[in-house]
Amino acid sequence: MSIPDLGFGTAAIMGRVSRRRGLAALEQAHVAGIRHYDTARSYGWGEAERVVGTFLRGRMREEIRLVTKCGIVPVPRSAVLGTAKAFGRLALSLAPGLRARGRQIASGKGFQPTYAADPVTLARSLQTSLEELGVSYVDALLLHNFSPGMAGLQEVVMWFAGLKQSGIIRRYGFSVEGDLNEGLSFLAHESLLADAVIQAPVSNTLLNLPKEWQNVPIIAHSPFEFLRAQSQITSLADLLRALGDACRCEAVVCSMFSPAHLKANVEAWQSSK
Repeated sequence: MSIPDLGFGTAAIMGRVSRRRGLAALEQAHVAGIRHYDTARSYGWGEAERVVGTFLRGRMREEIRLVTKCGIVPVPRSAVLGTAKAFGRLALSLAPGLRARGRQIASGKGFQPTYAADPVTLARSLQTSLEELGVSYVDALLLHNFSPGMAGLQEVVMWFAGLKQSGIIRRYGFSVEGDLNEGLSFLAHESLLADAVIQAPVSNTLLNLPKEWQNVPIIAHSPFEFLRAQSQITSLADLLRALGDACRCEAVVCSMFSPAHLKANVEAWQSSK
């Protein structure tokens, strides 16, 4: 059994979490021993990576495992968007009950990203990510909107392979949010699974992978959504052990912006070893 690392998820930064709070949480996570950081070009409406880049300055790059994603393009930055996000954070701090209304507004047409998986668009996205993060390479680059049968996937993988050969990325892979078995089956059939890392939410499917896929590198996310949805596994420590037994899970990513939540998660991680 190999216990997964605990990873820090940055999806909320520059969305419901301000730059100051996000940067403080990243710093606290690093002090607590977390070295896996997960971000994406689309997080925070395109602004989360810049905060992560600020956090990375002056740190030993080789000590950090940095994962980002491409394939979802955020809406352009604007004064209107910035004001809306700031107002939303203020409203939530004053009245947490407005969270559902905030999500409804954020899902409006003017705030929605676009999906693009052509190598030209992906290359622009990656270049922006590298600039925002302030790095020359990332440890893993994932296709954010992977779905079985999507057009142009072979070309994307050829582009990934070229980036790996040049050293701009160390590994590549796919973020699978739908049916995990279906996604793995498709990738295996297309001979695209052998060199890939897969990111997927924690699920019973992940905990019961067929033997043929138990050695596929996995980055799991959303552990607490899974824990709330079932009663067989009741703690993060037990879940980390279960994932270590079930598959080659390298990291479990979650948001940890509360110091108390971070402390509890790190204690569970340490106790699971």
